[in-house]
Amino acid sequence: MDDQPNTLYADPSIYDILHASGTAAEVDALERTAACFCAGAPDVWLEPACGSGRYLRQAATRGKRVIGFDLENKMIEYARQRAQKAGTADLHQLFVGDMRSFASEIAPDSVGFAFNPINTVRHLESDEDLLAHFEQIARVLDDAGAYAVGISLTSYEYEMPSEDVWTGKRGTCEIQQVINYMPPESKDDRFEQIYSVLTVTRPSGEEQIFSNYKLRTYNEAQWREIIERSALRVLGVVDMEGMPDEPEEPGYAVWVLARR
Repeated sequence: MDDQPNTLYADPSIYDILHASGTAAEVDALERTAACFCAGAPDVWLEPACGSGRYLRQAATRGKRVIGFDLENKMIEYARQRAQKAGTADLHQLFVGDMRSFASEIAPDSVGFAFNPINTVRHLESDEDLLAHFEQIARVLDDAGAYAVGISLTSYEYEMPSEDVWTGKRGTCEIQQVINYMPPESKDDRFEQIYSVLTVTRPSGEEQIFSNYKLRTYNEAQWREIIERSALRVLGVVDMEGMPDEPEEPGYAVWVLARR
């Protein structure tokens, strides 16, 4: 597939429709994680790189104060509009920001639970970027707070290319996304290549959106080593349901971190 600009996030409504299904259950899992690891922390949730804000909207309907930011101004504007429509805008703080330099927008020590699911943190392309992000999280977390990071660990030289298919529908708009994952061939190549084809079907016709991007890779040793160098420490590991888990490579799990 020829290289194409990453247009996956160009239309926030498409992104939101594609991922909306199952959001309530995913927030149920986040609540279980927060209840287990954040006893006594403020009931304030933070999502770095929040995209269209679907998790935050669901959390706000449950009475939580939520904070979210994203690099894409269109995503933040969409998240604001949806929060207003849901009647929870007063519980939201939303702003355009970078995962490496956002802490000045949030009161220090004010966040009880932060979360970053589904490999979002792997968009940070270097150790320095990830360490800067963890330092920013440490500045805003309460002493009793925790940060839940969902990450797929890599097993170098043993993984094969794979494919996922996602679908979503809202009203007359139907969306399908086919994603192909090309893992690195060795430890010397720290990036997984992602190729995405979105097919958007509306009464007016069908549109295809091609995107590609890369995600930084970590095996378990690399992941534990970077955390050890950071401002955070490991509290535990849970699965996608928020239940205790053991990390595997390759495999996805949610690592629960706290500041040192």
